[in-house]
Amino acid sequence: MERFYHAHRIDHAKCRGRRRCMRRCPTEAIRVKGGKAVILEDLCVDCGDCMAVCPSGAIVPISDPLAEVSGRKYKVAVPSSVLYSQFESSMHPYVVHLAFKELGFDEVVDISVSCSVVARAYIKYMEKNPKPRPMIASDCPAIIRLIQVKYPGLVELISPLDVPREVTAREIRTQLPAKLGIKPEDIGVVYVSPCPAKIVSIKQPAEKAKSWFDGAVRVRDMYSLLLPHVVALKSRFDISQVPKNFRFNVAWAVLGGLTSAVKRQNWLAVSGLDHVMKILNDIENSRLRNVDFVEAFACMLGCVGGPFNIENPYVSRTNSIKQRERYESEIEVDEADVERKIEEGYYLLESPVLPRPTKYFDTDLETSIKRMKESERVLQKLPQTDCGWCGAPTCMAFAEDLVRGEASVNDCIFLRVREHDSGG
Repeated sequence: MERFYHAHRIDHAKCRGRRRCMRRCPTEAIRVKGGKAVILEDLCVDCGDCMAVCPSGAIVPISDPLAEVSGRKYKVAVPSSVLYSQFESSMHPYVVHLAFKELGFDEVVDISVSCSVVARAYIKYMEKNPKPRPMIASDCPAIIRLIQVKYPGLVELISPLDVPREVTAREIRTQLPAKLGIKPEDIGVVYVSPCPAKIVSIKQPAEKAKSWFDGAVRVRDMYSLLLPHVVALKSRFDISQVPKNFRFNVAWAVLGGLTSAVKRQNWLAVSGLDHVMKILNDIENSRLRNVDFVEAFACMLGCVGGPFNIENPYVSRTNSIKQRERYESEIEVDEADVERKIEEGYYLLESPVLPRPTKYFDTDLETSIKRMKESERVLQKLPQTDCGWCGAPTCMAFAEDLVRGEASVNDCIFLRVREHDSGG
């Protein structure tokens, strides 16, 4: 079985086995064994919900230390547009760029331009490729992995276009060396991420061999480093310091931003895993035939609700809206260039997104059918109350674990008591 990278881990010293994470996980990727939570790495989609609900703080995030790129000759920061909304709305976004430079970065590249370009690429691609529908946006890696694991029949609906953050990093990686006269390996490109899923998409992409980024850090960590510089810079900042070529757009950080940019008539925007799964169920059951485009985010309200952010998501959303009103600038897109690059396949993912191989689904169809039938047979003997005391989130999950030899009949209190009462 392939090993999967994840942007969090269980601190067993803190874990009390309270099962909240197990019950919350949308892909049933958590078990409780020996009183401690265990993550099934092939089922985890790095949505971050487990971190949010753990009362003990036992699920610890993982991100790259800045030291990984500190030795590069030229250091570039690519912040998620969410980062700006972590500061008060009156803060000019260029102040944040200046703060990055005080931290030692040589350049800060916003993803706004790439968002506008990729949005145009979406429009042109969908005009030329009317099927299949609905197209599901590929910007949220947790949603892509959710489909790979839980809705493998829908992978063909995932957009084949690359995401703005990767397009931005690719432009940096391919253009800067010639511009600066340095080797590509001398440039360090770091993404500032609002969620674990985007860190995972950089460390272990689902659609390519290697990301264009060198690493990723949490918005929360970067915010703590930037804040004292931002506060100091604001007191002496003058609007005349902003370069004429500076462009700012809150882009796709807030739910609905992507659909607005793609300009589809029959669209649907949804956030929060519970809501997303209802929509995916409807798509799977052919109940959304009139929808052309679906924008889906694992986090409520979009990336502003990411677990690696520091600000309340509703405050962050408000800040984003106000920043857009005050500082957003029009971004001109070269339509002919976009058209040419679409023809060349420039914006396409390197590889199509495929269903994720897991131990729950054997590649041998006959074996899979046998396991399903055996799991159904075991399920009929269970109480089907989904109490969770066996360490699995549902009775069906326990039945599947039992069939694969990863659980014991005695793990189920109901079966244990019944066996005792029968004198077994």
